[in-house]
Amino acid sequence: MAEESRPSSEYANQGGLRSGPYLARIVNHLDPSLMGGLEVTLLREQGNTFGEDTQTHVVRCAMPFFGYTGFEFMGQNSATVSGKTSDAYNDTQKSYGMWFVPPDVGVTVLVVFIDGDPAQGYWIGCVPARFANNMVPAIAGSSQIDIDKTDSDRYGITSGSELLRVTNLPVAEINRKLNSKQQEVDPDKIKKPVHPMADRFLEQGLLFDDVRGVTTSSARREAPSMVFGISTPGPLDKRNDAKKAKIGTQNYQSPAPVPVSRLGGTQFVMDDGDDRYVRETPAGSGPVKYIDVLEKKVVGTGETATNAGEPTIPYNEYFRVRTRTGHQILMHNSEDLIYIGNARGTTWVELTSNGKIDIYAQDSISIHTETDLNVFANRDINLEAGRNINMKSGGRLKADIGSNMELLIAADGKITVGANWDQKIGGTTKLASTGNINVVSAANNRFTSGASTHIVAVGELRESASTIHMNGALADVGDVAEQVIPLTTHANPVTSAAADWPSTKYQTGTISSIMKRIPMHEPWPLHENQVPQFNTPTNTDRDT
Repeated sequence: MAEESRPSSEYANQGGLRSGPYLARIVNHLDPSLMGGLEVTLLREQGNTFGEDTQTHVVRCAMPFFGYTGFEFMGQNSATVSGKTSDAYNDTQKSYGMWFVPPDVGVTVLVVFIDGDPAQGYWIGCVPARFANNMVPAIAGSSQIDIDKTDSDRYGITSGSELLRVTNLPVAEINRKLNSKQQEVDPDKIKKPVHPMADRFLEQGLLFDDVRGVTTSSARREAPSMVFGISTPGPLDKRNDAKKAKIGTQNYQSPAPVPVSRLGGTQFVMDDGDDRYVRETPAGSGPVKYIDVLEKKVVGTGETATNAGEPTIPYNEYFRVRTRTGHQILMHNSEDLIYIGNARGTTWVELTSNGKIDIYAQDSISIHTETDLNVFANRDINLEAGRNINMKSGGRLKADIGSNMELLIAADGKITVGANWDQKIGGTTKLASTGNINVVSAANNRFTSGASTHIVAVGELRESASTIHMNGALADVGDVAEQVIPLTTHANPVTSAAADWPSTKYQTGTISSIMKRIPMHEPWPLHENQVPQFNTPTNTDRDT
């Protein structure tokens, strides 16, 4: 980047530069000093218009907020001089504030020159391209999409050759070269290219989820906008087939084409909600249903609303951080939940309005504590394993339910049950102890075998009773040991990302379980905010 050092008096005498402000176009943003400086060409009648950039200026960055500790408060200690790392830190300058990467080449910025001095130029703001703010601060969805038949089939939004809109897809900006006239009429009705984030939502199972997936949070949603936030440019797209071009002025262009397209960036969004729509009921008491305030209709159905809805719960009020690959932390006021999920949809955690914590992991969930792990439930603790349940306490405690059960205790192990204890084993049960085995019952002891009963003692066999019957009268029916009644099971919906999305939406039937709610890969149909009436404490009681 060239350095401008001409004195202000000399330049002013030529009748050229004034203080400004000026509109300018970025021709170079590679600042060797790493201070966010730009090389720009001024957009004014005297010249410097795009394609006629006869003169450029180097302008420094003026951040909205930036600070540092004073130079006069610095010391001269270093770790090698004082022998203490802390002295070096204590004596040096510290900086803080906001930092944003310089905009891309071609962006229009506002610049000023102190006293008309070209050596003291600053860029103080960016001017958005007309109608090119749909992707800010979030990558918002739209029903006006430019999509081919293959992808519309893949996303499951087509019916035959007709595009059947089920929900919005995340989109990029309109192509202004293709729509130079139409954009002045109604730019929001122009079809926009589908953003690659749609593929992330498809993998996550959130493609049709307008809470955890696709969003409406765009600067173009309403006026005045209730959407606040920041989106980063994202990395340059350096793939072989990505867009490339030569950049710079007519006289000083890059020797070879360089990447000019972006992969999309991280979105930091604070949405105060779209108050044209309000939730019919709070999330903890009713399903996802919004009322059009003006039309008094239920959104999505056209039915007449039975009430005015909750005026303090606008649609899509939330705070979210989402990376370009799809990792996200979401705090959603309208749906009263906190949701954390990874980019591939293989793990997620949700905290719900009525106090549930749902966790899904495609692989393992591991917990380690160096002191105690305390689990307490006022109602039930339900455990179910598709294979083994392994426990170790002091020595070795192993329980394998579904085939054999082996219990080996090398140290102390205690189980206390306040009422009945039923165990049903699908195979053989073995109980071994290197010490004594004591079985005490305050009432009757009953042992029943469907075949033979064998008792082997290396030492003595002793029996004591008021009366002993050996091979005499048959035992009464009431003396036969009771059968264990298996736990009741419930059908749970199963989702799998390996299933075909267009035809199944990852729904692959049900699984029988002692649980009533098993968090699954998205889209999981039992999220509390979607069906709160099925997620009450009574309805989630496995014994009900």
